[in-house]
Amino acid sequence: MRSRLPLGVLLVAVLLASCGGRPGVTVSIGGDVVPMALGSTSEGTACSSSIGDYFPGTLPLTIVRAALPLTLEFEAGQGASEIRGAIYDVDAPAASGGPNEEFNVAGRSGSYVARSVTAGRTYRVLVNVRWSFVVTHGEETHLFEVRLEPR
Repeated sequence: MRSRLPLGVLLVAVLLASCGGRPGVTVSIGGDVVPMALGSTSEGTACSSSIGDYFPGTLPLTIVRAALPLTLEFEAGQGASEIRGAIYDVDAPAASGGPNEEFNVAGRSGSYVARSVTAGRTYRVLVNVRWSFVVTHGEETHLFEVRLEPR
């Protein structure tokens, strides 16, 4: 009779890998970490899913003193597969009501150079992280506001 120990070890490893929390994401501008508010989450397996929407009343505002263009740096945790986002001009919203620009960062880290950000205006930034582990998957969305001031 063969030992079932290798199979048991494999099953425990799969369960531990799939029971980890959401990976989270850190956004930096000019080397400084930007404070964010959690906006929504979704998690699922082959059998079930859950969705949570938080819609925070106020968002953290980060004032950046830097030259244009504004570069956003992203670092997501283990399991993240894609970072997507949208930038909205709070002071002069787009006529369509949609974002001024959208972006994608493949993988769990990278940067994006914002094309629509100008000095002296406030922008709302939405950052969405897609993730997956062995038997679970989901998304989480974070929000913050940024204002670029000239040096």
